[in-house]
Amino acid sequence: MTRTAHIITSRLPALFVLSGLVSVAAQAAPVPAPEIAEAQLRAINHRFVSATVDVSGDLMEMLTHEDFVLTESDGSWRDRAEFVARMRRQAPLPNAASVGMQVRLFGPVALVHGVFLAASPGGDAARPARVRYTDVYVWNATAWQLVSVQNTPLADDPVGVPMRQGSAPLDAPFAPHAPYAPWAGRDPAGDDIDVLLALNENYVAAFRQADVAWYGAHLAPDYVMVAGDGSLLDRAATLTRFAQPTFATAMRSFPVGRVSVRRFQDVALIHAENDYVLKDGRRGISRYTDIWHKREGRWLCIAAHITVHRAPSM
Repeated sequence: MTRTAHIITSRLPALFVLSGLVSVAAQAAPVPAPEIAEAQLRAINHRFVSATVDVSGDLMEMLTHEDFVLTESDGSWRDRAEFVARMRRQAPLPNAASVGMQVRLFGPVALVHGVFLAASPGGDAARPARVRYTDVYVWNATAWQLVSVQNTPLADDPVGVPMRQGSAPLDAPFAPHAPYAPWAGRDPAGDDIDVLLALNENYVAAFRQADVAWYGAHLAPDYVMVAGDGSLLDRAATLTRFAQPTFATAMRSFPVGRVSVRRFQDVALIHAENDYVLKDGRRGISRYTDIWHKREGRWLCIAAHITVHRAPSM
């Protein structure tokens, strides 16, 4: 297993975005107030969508962090240079738009979820491609910079497919009456990167064991997941899914590998893949980004995004 870890400090030229405009900020500034930050991020998102039409690539070069990582719709990983170069070559995408946008703020880190719509050049404009995305931004004292994008194709109409919601309490087991026995284990201790690597291993082990109590203790109340089919699940729906013995009934193996941890103050991104084998011998690969937030000294998972890299096949 290959593991890498990075502590990120941004020193790139500043980019300040407000009300959909881009300009250079002269002085460092604290993280904007939530309502201003959300307006800025919505404006950036609009410009991001526009950049898929204006393919000069200049905006993406300014907007992306030097350690930017893209997980494409096919699960391929791309660095900043590859992403910007692709944007410069990409043919214009007519009628590009974003719907269902949600902004989540965690101090100097922001998560943006939504669905991107665009017709392929020469394609049917009435049936645009649909991609569920999770973008992660970091405030670098002068601007929001994009550090991660993950995309997953969505077959269904995004307007008609809301987030799947479960019936379990959103704050279980933090609520007095959780729908399952409380987790009785002990969290890893030590250096934060080592702790995050251990939590990542435990996350996958809990899936194999259908250990919903572990997830109940480690998924934040505001956790959301983008599944491999592009569907969006809240915490309760995720707990219901993880309670099913999927590994025992359908899989021979479900390892975790190619793990990379990137930390941005109290938020950490874990990129990795599951190169799994089903009971019938078919092999598939999924790649994911799990996002963790340190709260009161403890890491909780606030989001997960899964993309199919290789569909199961012999």
